[in-house]
Amino acid sequence: MTNHDPRIAIVDAVCDVEESKQPFGKRWRQELVTLKAEHLAALQAGKLLALDVQDKYVMFVQMNKEE
Repeated sequence: MTNHDPRIAIVDAVCDVEESKQPFGKRWRQELVTLKAEHLAALQAGKLLALDVQDKYVMFVQMNKEE
């Protein structure tokens, strides 16, 4: 059984979050981060990715090792 994390959504395309209510309701800005094969390999090796979000926040991404 997979635990649902409401902070993560799988979508088909980037949307204008100021105009759209998808997937989390209205937000103020969006940003697209493109992962390369080396990023995926680092996640699979147990590393974390640190993402600079709009020069203001940092988001850490890790792979769920239970799956």
